[in-house]
Amino acid sequence: MNLRYIYSFLRIMKTSGLYWIMKDWEIFVRMHFIFSAFECGLLNVLMTPRDRDSLIEELNAKRPELLDSLLEVGLAAGELELKNGLFGVKGKRSRAVMGVNGDMLAGMIQANVTYYSDAYRNAANRIHGGELGDDLGEIGALVARFSKIVEPVIKDFVSGIVRGKSPMKVLDVGCGSGVLLKSVYESNINATGVGLDVDEEVVRQATENISTWGLSDRFEIRLGDIRHVYDEIPGPFNVITLYNVLYYFEVGERAGLLRTLKSMLSAGGVLAVAMSFRSGGKDLASANLNMVNSSLKGLTPLPKLRDVTSILKQCGFGNVEVHRFMPGGSFYGIIAYRER
Repeated sequence: MNLRYIYSFLRIMKTSGLYWIMKDWEIFVRMHFIFSAFECGLLNVLMTPRDRDSLIEELNAKRPELLDSLLEVGLAAGELELKNGLFGVKGKRSRAVMGVNGDMLAGMIQANVTYYSDAYRNAANRIHGGELGDDLGEIGALVARFSKIVEPVIKDFVSGIVRGKSPMKVLDVGCGSGVLLKSVYESNINATGVGLDVDEEVVRQATENISTWGLSDRFEIRLGDIRHVYDEIPGPFNVITLYNVLYYFEVGERAGLLRTLKSMLSAGGVLAVAMSFRSGGKDLASANLNMVNSSLKGLTPLPKLRDVTSILKQCGFGNVEVHRFMPGGSFYGIIAYRER
């Protein structure tokens, strides 16, 4: 290679900020590769090495040239390998997506490439008054999948509330995959209750999960909006949980919601809230979530922690405890007690 070209390239790389942007670009390309390879079934098939012709047949590839392009990206990103004419999965990220916790990890990638990305791609238009995104009803099942990542934290939080207590009747508002109810039962085998969600696909998923876990005789999954069906749900409850739900309600609705939930609690009952709050720019995960919330119809910006604790006290909850889950983070749990 002519040294002249090397010097020219080195001059290009001295462009201020270019190196760091290129490193971020590599991450961007890798994430999009994993997204595409997971969605089209390529990663699943390549858990056993295959040659090109086998891939075309098994994936029913009508455009082999596009499959070839995806394979080349995978090789260049180090996520795939080619040995003796056989393609296989090489990268740690791709292997993890196909592993034990793969569905949760795949959900994270799918969310970031789709509706998280959409929030930024359309930010300029929406800041200037363009229509907000209207696909909230399509992402519920995806949110339920990747939300499992914080299951250990939520499990510890809920376990401290329900362990060793009887009776223990629980209402999980916005139950998602149903995993919180599973955690409640694992901490207290006396637990029974109801999971409620407004998303039909999420309710189907949660119902299947509860059945698979052998808990159908302990928990019922219902479809509905707590604002409209609260008087149809058999109470009272010893514990009511709100996990990443409060920002689905407009600010003016929250006091009414919390009073309704308080009325559904037994004497001495507990309302447990867990969610991300506004961080003032100190927590990237919270700030990113707030960006998405502000971009979609049916969601509101994340509230401030002090605003929520203040509303709870105004609604008549006697003692309000705040639990910080991660140092430096803005993901908190709140325990609010109904007085006896």
